[in-house]
Amino acid sequence: MATTERSGLTGLKHACKECGTPLGFEGLCWKCRARHHREEINGWSEQEIERKKEEVIEKLKGSEEDEFYKTDECDIFRDLMTRGVDCNEISRATCEKEIYYPSALYYKADEEVRDKLIEKLMATKSADTGSRLLGCLAMIGDKKSQDILYELKQHPKPWRKDLYVDSDSYAEEAGWTFDCKNEHIILNYNKCFSFEPGEAKNEKGTFIAKKRGEKCPHCGCELVDILVIDGRDERLAFLGLDGIITASCCPNCITLSEGVSNRFTLDGKNEIMDYEGIDENYFEHSDCIDQMTENKYVVSEKERPLFYGAFNDDVNTIGGFASWVQDWEYRDCPECGKKMKYLAQIHWDTIIDCAEGTLFIEICPECKIITMFHQQT
Repeated sequence: MATTERSGLTGLKHACKECGTPLGFEGLCWKCRARHHREEINGWSEQEIERKKEEVIEKLKGSEEDEFYKTDECDIFRDLMTRGVDCNEISRATCEKEIYYPSALYYKADEEVRDKLIEKLMATKSADTGSRLLGCLAMIGDKKSQDILYELKQHPKPWRKDLYVDSDSYAEEAGWTFDCKNEHIILNYNKCFSFEPGEAKNEKGTFIAKKRGEKCPHCGCELVDILVIDGRDERLAFLGLDGIITASCCPNCITLSEGVSNRFTLDGKNEIMDYEGIDENYFEHSDCIDQMTENKYVVSEKERPLFYGAFNDDVNTIGGFASWVQDWEYRDCPECGKKMKYLAQIHWDTIIDCAEGTLFIEICPECKIITMFHQQT
């Protein structure tokens, strides 16, 4: 996580016209631009949504396989997904054009589309096409799609040798996988809430970041309770947590290490398990910890669509789909070895000026273990 101290920004000639953030240009900062874009999308009427869908479909009809994902219309498709719009018509148009990327184009597609993809997958001799079709079937995610992915793991095609992972790993992109007996395993939660700016964060409820009152044994940085979740909140009942859980880390070491795990109890207490840290404290001469802990984020009153936080780094979320910076990554629980479940994401530059990357938080509810890790470009 790279950061720039606020004091180093005072030489910039301009400021955001809305929030006052120092800028090197006239206009709005990225946060305010992103907020306006969200507000615009969330304000689309049903008629506007239908027009947007038509725009995407028309673009698909004139696109080749490796073109669509680069277009403005692909961004519109993602915006539609953040609204929770049924995109089955888009899936059908995508299938007709044999466009298989991004795989989210096929999320919950109908049986006719699914069967066409299966036919194509079982006939292809191309590892590239096979790889993309596996991802598309994973996004459809029904029993027949799972059975095909399972079959291809048990009896792989010749092109499997040119792929890095088995078909069960492709399923993970869609938030699920399967075991050696083809038992379905869910890796994300079926509801989503976002963190939104409020008047003040509620440290008696669910919130982001407070000082822990302890120092990192490796670098001496202030340890932080980076996320506290009150599972007794009715909005978060889908998590199945009858109490308060706390995820804690060294914000300095977490960005340059393999990750940090905690053992938690439902009274809000936890134990930070041993982790590999670094020697140098890059936060030592900055106000980053104060910035981080002074945020005013509160949990959204309304439930968000599952893909609300999946395509951009402007919003922190609990549940739903993650906006992976690199590939999707579900860690193995250090206690039982099973895949952990994606819980939440915090984009560093939403709580620290000019920071980079995202903190992903995963949970094994059975073992009461939380794992955090960092990704950035």
